[in-house]
Amino acid sequence: MSVHDRHISPPPAGGAAVGHLEEMPRIEAAIVCYLRMWCSGEDGRSELALAFYDAGAADVAELMDQFSRLMRGLIDAARRPLQRRHMGCALVSGDESAFAHFVAAAAVGEREDAMLLASHLVLPQAWLPMTMLAEEVGLDLARLHAAAPNYTHQPQQNPRKLN
Repeated sequence: MSVHDRHISPPPAGGAAVGHLEEMPRIEAAIVCYLRMWCSGEDGRSELALAFYDAGAADVAELMDQFSRLMRGLIDAARRPLQRRHMGCALVSGDESAFAHFVAAAAVGEREDAMLLASHLVLPQAWLPMTMLAEEVGLDLARLHAAAPNYTHQPQQNPRKLN
């Protein structure tokens, strides 16, 4: 029997692994983790609030409200169900990657690029409002992570001893 004789279902649209968290820029890896936390229900949202607090957010409640509005907008205007992976997974789905790129592009003022990325996730009437909200959220997240250590990458081991 060859591989062509078996029926193998492809992953759902947006669900295929497209990368690894450790290979993503720090802010984008954080956005993927925040998305996963938020989507994990009330316990995940409590964990997200603690993550914002630990990262030094000036107003955790405001950032939680902004991020929740962004996530609700993403879900309410979604072109199809968002495909995400579980919290402990090192892989990143296509949808998670698109969302992280979308928020990061909006944060640095690349509005046209952000709207193009939004077009993969949400219906046309939501592109501009979602992009404007992503700008706010992205800027706040970028401020949090500008000086924070990068916990998504393993530290390099120096094989030489300093003697």
